[in-house]
Amino acid sequence: MTTKNKVLAGLMGLQAVLLIVVFWPASSGSGIEKMFPGLKEVDVIGVTITDSEGRSIRLARSTLGCVLPDADDYPCLKDKFPDFLSLVVPITTASLVAETKGSHSRLKVADDDFERVIDVETVGGNRYKLYLGTSPRGRSAHVRADGRDQVYVAASLSAFDASAEAAAWVDPVYFSVPQDRVLAFTLENGSGGLRLEKEESGDWTLVGDGIQGTLDQTKAQSLARRASSLRLLRPLGKEELDSYGLKEPIAVLTISTKNDDSGSGDFVLQIGAEYDQEKGFVVKSSKSDYYVVMGESSVQDFIDKGSDDLLESPSTAIPESTQ
Repeated sequence: MTTKNKVLAGLMGLQAVLLIVVFWPASSGSGIEKMFPGLKEVDVIGVTITDSEGRSIRLARSTLGCVLPDADDYPCLKDKFPDFLSLVVPITTASLVAETKGSHSRLKVADDDFERVIDVETVGGNRYKLYLGTSPRGRSAHVRADGRDQVYVAASLSAFDASAEAAAWVDPVYFSVPQDRVLAFTLENGSGGLRLEKEESGDWTLVGDGIQGTLDQTKAQSLARRASSLRLLRPLGKEELDSYGLKEPIAVLTISTKNDDSGSGDFVLQIGAEYDQEKGFVVKSSKSDYYVVMGESSVQDFIDKGSDDLLESPSTAIPESTQ
């Protein structure tokens, strides 16, 4: 290699090093500290998460681990709250990416332009606010503490971990009965409703007067399977409001089960009014003290289906060809 080539190679190497230095997140070196030095997981009693769409959810510590106080303390999944705090509380200032307010909107950590805002409240009355922004790489996010210009990278926290939707924090299955214990179910709605009874063989029988046609077992099985496990979008609370429309429900589903030691009998689900804030309907189960919102796709069959909808489609005869 000539002297000229050696010089060029050295310059290229130096340029590569400069690029890495300029664009790699800066480390605060000996100045590394927790973003919120006084914050301890054990002291946190509540968290409010707001997303870019304006949706918000409030979580509170309880003996159950976590509840939704705005829904009469509907229980969260057991480990969700402590797992979330274990991602938020340890965030440090190790990876600095910006120091000016002009970068905030670009990184989605501005006061009025963000992916998430996380408000943390402690038992001592202290409050901490964190802006969560874009993700520079998988399972990470740009973060900024309220009142500060510096933006850092949180290595193990992303917007996915900080959902403002209730279904991300609670058991999404609101109503469930084992399919093998269901004996029958009755549906009352504007289409006249229907009643299905299970035979010993496992097939279903459509019961009622004036039924013309043969029950399609696939359709019956599909409806029975859907009725045995229903998922919520969000819990509303224990108080029935007139706006829920359950004084005159648009559909009532009654599921009869086999007797066993754990309790059984008839379980009733009432479907009420459409819920304006989400594409869903208000639902109340006799198994729960809580009113919830379920997605339109989860309950539409119970609102619309009648006996005729479960019958086999009439076969279309193919006329013989004429010579």
